[in-house]
Amino acid sequence: MMKKFVGLDGIKGLALVAIVAYHCAQDKLPGGFYGVDVFFTVAGFVMAASMFRKLFRNGKINLARYAQRRLARLYPALLLAVTAMVTTAGLLDRDALVNISGQVLSSLTGWYNWHAIIGGQSYFDQMNPQLFRHLWFVGLLMQFYVLLPIIVWIMWKIRSTRFSVAVPLALAAVSGTLMWMLYEPGGDPTRVYFGTDTHSVGLMLGVAFAWCVCTYEYNHYRPVTKIGDLGSETSAEPGKRIPPSAQTTFAVPSHLQPPQPPSGPGIVIAPAMAFAALIVLFALCFCGKQDDFAFRGGIILASVCSVILIAGTISANSWMRDLMLFKPLAALGRHSYGVYLWHWPLWIIVSALIGKGNPRNGGWVLIVTLALTAVCSAISWYLLEQPIARHSASYAIFPYPVSPEENKTVQILRAVVADVLIVAAMIGCARAINDAPSKTQMQVQLERQSDKLKHPQPGQPVKPDQSKQPSPQAHPDQAKPKPADQKKAANAKPAAPKHTAPAGNQMTAIGDSVMLASSDGLAAVFPGIDINAEVSRSMAVASQIAQADAAANNLRQWVVVGLSTNGYVTVEQLDQLRQQMGDDRIMVLVNAHGDRAWISVNNQMFADYANSHASNTVLVDWDAMANQHLDQLSSSDGIHPAIGSDIYAQAVKQAIDGWIAAGH
Repeated sequence: MMKKFVGLDGIKGLALVAIVAYHCAQDKLPGGFYGVDVFFTVAGFVMAASMFRKLFRNGKINLARYAQRRLARLYPALLLAVTAMVTTAGLLDRDALVNISGQVLSSLTGWYNWHAIIGGQSYFDQMNPQLFRHLWFVGLLMQFYVLLPIIVWIMWKIRSTRFSVAVPLALAAVSGTLMWMLYEPGGDPTRVYFGTDTHSVGLMLGVAFAWCVCTYEYNHYRPVTKIGDLGSETSAEPGKRIPPSAQTTFAVPSHLQPPQPPSGPGIVIAPAMAFAALIVLFALCFCGKQDDFAFRGGIILASVCSVILIAGTISANSWMRDLMLFKPLAALGRHSYGVYLWHWPLWIIVSALIGKGNPRNGGWVLIVTLALTAVCSAISWYLLEQPIARHSASYAIFPYPVSPEENKTVQILRAVVADVLIVAAMIGCARAINDAPSKTQMQVQLERQSDKLKHPQPGQPVKPDQSKQPSPQAHPDQAKPKPADQKKAANAKPAAPKHTAPAGNQMTAIGDSVMLASSDGLAAVFPGIDINAEVSRSMAVASQIAQADAAANNLRQWVVVGLSTNGYVTVEQLDQLRQQMGDDRIMVLVNAHGDRAWISVNNQMFADYANSHASNTVLVDWDAMANQHLDQLSSSDGIHPAIGSDIYAQAVKQAIDGWIAAGH
C-alpha cells in the first residue's frame, strides 16, 4: 500500500478558513465561497485515488466495504450535529426552526442541495438564513460518492484505450458548461451553485488527476513480492497472481516508497506552480463576488488552481508540502468535517442571542462561535468519529470487546456519555420539530406590513390619480419664466434652490423588506407616499417597476429607491432605472446597512453615482442613520428597522432637505 498523500490536510485547512470566514465575516472575505471548490477537488482526488490504487493492486473494489466506510465517516457526526443543533435552536432561537423538518430530512438523506433548489431557498440570501443551509455541500458530496464507483468502473474498463482520463474531463466540461449556460446574470445563482450537475467541475478534475497520479505510480513503482510469498501482489497485471517460481524480489518494496515526481525540472516547477495557484486562490477569496465572473469561469479557475496546488504539494521534496505541514493548519484540515458541520448553525444561534447588525457585538459573535465550534467538534471527534475510525460504528455506542490497548473504564464511560448525548439530542430534536413555528417573527411582521400597503384601512390616504397631480418641479407660486427673466436669473447670485421639499403625494417609493418594515414611518413622515416594497427584492427589477408605473402614469416626481440590501448593484442597473424614470424626475437612492459583502461596495457606488448625477439624484445615508440608532433595529437580524420606527423615513427626509439646501 502506497503512503498517504502528505500536505492535503493543510490545503483543506486553508479552504476551511476561507469558508468559515465567508459565512461569519463575509465583508472581510467576500470570495471565501471558492474554498468549497478547493474542498471538492481534494475530495475527488483522495476518494478516486484510493479506489484506483485498490484496482491497480487487486483488480477489484469491495463496494460493500466502500459504502460502509463512507457511511461511517459521514453519518454519525452528521446525526449528532443536526439533532443537537435543532434541540439547541428549540431552546434558544425558535426563529431558526422555520421549515426545519424538511431541512433535517434532506440533510440526513443526502439531498439537501436539491431540496433547497426545489424549495426556492437562496444560498446568497443572508437575510433569513436556514439553520442547515451549509449542508448542501455534504449532500452533493454524498451524491458524488454514489456516482464515483460507476465512473471509476468505466475508466478501469477502458484503460487499455488510454482514454480513461477523458471520462472525468468530459464530465467536468459538461458540468462547467451547464453552470455557464444556466446561470442568469443578475439573478439568484443558487440553482447553478447547489446543483450536482452544475457544480462538479472540481470533483471531476480531482478524479482525473487521481488517475494520472495512480497510473504514474503503477508504471514506476509496481508492487513486488518476496520469493515464496504465495498469493502476494506482483508486478504482473493487476489482479493476477504468479506462481512462486516466477516471483521476483526487488531491492526496495514499493509500499515503502512515497510517490516520486519526475526527475529534472519538474522538481522545481511543480512547487512554484502550486505557489502561483495558491496566490490566485487567495486573490479569488479576497476579491471575489457572487457575480457573472464567478459562475462563468471563476469556479472553473478555482478548481484548476486546486489541481495545480495538489500536484505541487504532494510531490516529494516539495517545499510547498513542507508549508502545508504547518501543524495548526494540518490539524484544522484533519478535523475539517466536524468544524464545517458545527460552525454555521452555531453562528446563526449565537448571532440571534448576542445580536446582529451591532458593530460592537460583531467581534464577540465571531469569538463565541469559533470557541463553541472548537468544543463541539472536539466532543464529536472524541465520542464518535475517532472510535468509529479505529473500530466500527457500533463500537462508538457499545464498546465490546474493549480494545486491549485502550483503558476499559475510559472507553465504557465514553460510550455511556455518547449514548446519553445522542438520545437526548434526538428527543430534543423531535420535540423542537413538532413545536417549530411556520414563520419567523420578522416574517409575520413584514406580511402584516405588506397587507396594510395592499389593503389600506378606512381613513388611510389612498394613492391619488397621478394625472391630476401638479408638477412639483418648481415652487408652486413660481410661474414659468420668460426668456428675458431666465437671462436675469442666470446672472443673479446666489441662486435659489430649484426644488422644494416634496409632499408625500409627490413621492413613489420602491424597495425591499427594509423599506417594507419602515412603511409606517414613511407614511407618517410623508403622508400619501406611494410605497411598493417586497421581501427579497433586488435592484434587478427596479427598472421594470418604474417602467410599469410610468406607463400607468403612476410614477411620481420623487422616486425613493431602497434596493441595495439583497445583492450587488451595478451602474448599468441605475442607468436603466434612470432611463425609465426620465431626467426630469428626482432619484432618491437609499444605501444599505448590514455586514454582507456587497453592502459596502454598493454604498460606495451609490455615493459616486449621486456625485456624478447631483442635479437629479439624492443620496440617503441609511447606513449612518442605522448605526446611530442601533436600538431601533430589529433584534432578530439587526438589519430591518423595528416595525413602527421612523428612522428610515427621517434619513430620507434629512437627505432631501440637505440636497435642496445645497442649491438643487
